[in-house]
Amino acid sequence: MSKGVCILIHGFTGTPQDLEPLATALRAQGYTVHCPLLAGHGGTREDLESATATAWVDSVGPLVRTALTQGPVHLVGFSMGAMIAAILAASYPIASVTMLAPAVFYVGTQKLFRQIAGVIKETWDAPRPSAYLKDRINRISQMPLSSVKQFRRVVLMGKAAIPKMVAPLCIVQGLLDETVEPRGANWVYQYAGSAEKSLYWLPASRHLICHGPEADRAAEMVCTFIRSHPAPLQDPGIPQENVNA
Repeated sequence: MSKGVCILIHGFTGTPQDLEPLATALRAQGYTVHCPLLAGHGGTREDLESATATAWVDSVGPLVRTALTQGPVHLVGFSMGAMIAAILAASYPIASVTMLAPAVFYVGTQKLFRQIAGVIKETWDAPRPSAYLKDRINRISQMPLSSVKQFRRVVLMGKAAIPKMVAPLCIVQGLLDETVEPRGANWVYQYAGSAEKSLYWLPASRHLICHGPEADRAAEMVCTFIRSHPAPLQDPGIPQENVNA
């Protein structure tokens, strides 16, 4: 029998592979794990260009509502996915929220292209090299500028939602992150409405936490946190007003 449902939300221009090592660890712990593909991702440049911030949130919302009828739901978001997790956690009775490298503050648009690609290239020499990392560079190189505007919308929506969250919160941030600014983790910790919250730093990690040198440590942190919160603070139910992105 499943201990609960974990919904893992990938980052901007990413795919569920962003979080696959963590998904594997959670499944081994007995959780049902879902890794939805955000609208427009994993396809062509045109697919991404046509997707909106609302569509990205809606890629996860229905899954959350269904999962809440089945048991405790834990949200885990990476980068932009962490902001989507905050948006949903502000409106639904979630058992716990984990934010990995939350995209609260990020480098400028032009620097964004250079930094993400640079981080991935450096990660090739890490203990966990994979074709996924090379594929990610190709996807980033095709990122439409219009999609960056939608990314910014999600960030603003997430920042507005963070003070409204009540679920226990775990934040994990790499100190060497060159894509989002590490100070964003402190911002989330300071302003999150959650009564119970914790912040963990990974001194040797860059942005791709789940594929970096401290991936095992990060997975252990998240699994331990989720195990310690088996149920939401209130009975699962569907709110009267859904997220209006």
